[in-house]
Amino acid sequence: MIKTFRIDGIEAKRFIEPENAPKEIRIDNNSTVISITKINDSQAKMEFRFTVTYSGIGMITIDGILVYEGEVPKLIGEWKKKHRMPDEVAQEVHATIINNCTIEAVILSKEVHLPPPIPPPAGLMQQKGIKTKKGEITGYA
Repeated sequence: MIKTFRIDGIEAKRFIEPENAPKEIRIDNNSTVISITKINDSQAKMEFRFTVTYSGIGMITIDGILVYEGEVPKLIGEWKKKHRMPDEVAQEVHATIINNCTIEAVILSKEVHLPPPIPPPAGLMQQKGIKTKKGEITGYA
């Protein structure tokens, strides 16, 4: 269970002028756990980074921490051996990061004139005949 979620750093940057942006761009989201530190036998602190990249026209990076409560010895053991988390923990952690950071990234994207990092409605994508891979979003700059 996630007990604490905190954003510690935000960077949003546009690399080219809005009028020079291509009409269609690729938007990729990535959630990464950078480190896991044991607080006690039932809690661990995780540092994370959430990144949105806009195929050469911009980027948004959000850094933060969260506190996980659960089977910490198992979590720390697997992290030290394989640099991975148990699947059920990873699913909960990454879902929390993505859900919280996507909201912030939408607000930031507006401020730097980038498309929101959320997929357009499925009907719009089908009308335009655009196909994307899982985890990939096509937006309009």
